Amino acid sequence: MRSSDSAKKLRRSVPAYLLLAPTLILFFAMGIYPIIWALKYCLYNYDGTTVPIYVGLNNFRKIFDFHSFATYWTSWGRTLMYALIKTAIEIPLAFISALLVSGKVRGRTFFKTLFYMPQILPSFAIFMVFGIMLNPFNGIITGYLSKMGVITPGYNLLSHTSTAFLIGVLSDTWIFFGLNMLFFIAGLTNIPKDVYESASVDGATDMQRLFYITIPMMARMSQVIIMLSLVGCLKAMGSYFILTKGGPGHSTELTFMYIYNLFFPSGTTAQYGLGAAVAVVSAVIVGFITAIYQLVTERMQYD
Repeated sequence: MRSSDSAKKLRRSVPAYLLLAPTLILFFAMGIYPIIWALKYCLYNYDGTTVPIYVGLNNFRKIFDFHSFATYWTSWGRTLMYALIKTAIEIPLAFISALLVSGKVRGRTFFKTLFYMPQILPSFAIFMVFGIMLNPFNGIITGYLSKMGVITPGYNLLSHTSTAFLIGVLSDTWIFFGLNMLFFIAGLTNIPKDVYESASVDGATDMQRLFYITIPMMARMSQVIIMLSLVGCLKAMGSYFILTKGGPGHSTELTFMYIYNLFFPSGTTAQYGLGAAVAVVSAVIVGFITAIYQLVTERMQYD
């Protein structure tokens, strides 16, 4: 009886396994296999064409030679700055937008679509348009800024470190804040309406309801949204990949763009082994930062 029952359960589960099979195959092919590949070749000197040469931990020794490998570690400083600035702008903007479009505002469906639209459009095309608009000679943005006296005519915003970095942060924020806005809208709709009604009966103002009801009850959702935003920023190449190619110099080269350049360099030999080692170290750093964030936010909630 037991064997027949097991056979019946297995037959009933076959359709579910068949439906899961394509996803599992893609997961192992695009997720697990690259990790195994990186863990293997981080121990080799390999350029993608010649025979791999086993070098043991030599690639990791190169990485932790902070003097000769300074470009990689300074890229982490830029990446952290990029993540903090972008998150500090994007999360409040997304939350405020969610509050506005969740209220009784005319055309809120239109504004939801408008704010989310950059997430739907191809990022490559958007950044190309940004590059045209920032052209120092005939770009729309640079033209208006020069007429206002903010910059001199012919000034290239993307060839100066501070302005290029800021443009990358703002353009990425414009693209991704709509997604976080939808997350916040989902959280706001789950707050019970009777809580707001009770507060109104007690004479609470809109600001009091915001600070004493909405924000505290959105704490858990906000924690997850901020974590996803931070992790996304730490793994991003940002708009710099299209707009500046990491320049001028290496001033806008984020960490994962640095890794990309090791695998797909321009004019030099690829360094797959070293790139794999850098990718492994970077993944550990991202995991460590995420764990620290989780620990700190969990303690803040209990305090």
